[in-house]
Amino acid sequence: MLKKENRTTKQDVLRKIEAILKEDVDMETKSVFAKIEKFLEPIEKTDNSSAGGIGYVQIDEKLKAEYLAWEENIKQEWFEAIENIRKNIRDK
Repeated sequence: MLKKENRTTKQDVLRKIEAILKEDVDMETKSVFAKIEKFLEPIEKTDNSSAGGIGYVQIDEKLKAEYLAWEENIKQEWFEAIENIRKNIRDK
């Protein structure tokens, strides 16, 4: 599943979603998302910005609402992707 330099691509995650849904096409969307969420997180959770990887950052309170809206939009995109894959599986 992991690509070069410990990176997971969007295509890797989409394939994982498809595999999950092929096992249980009626699985609730939130459950599928919960199963793939670990693939969407950084490999190493670090607060050291010099580590060269993605790490967690402190969100400025002034920007927190904007960040949460962005995060919800991303989550909605993944929910739509899950539903599209489910539809494709059912159509086959």
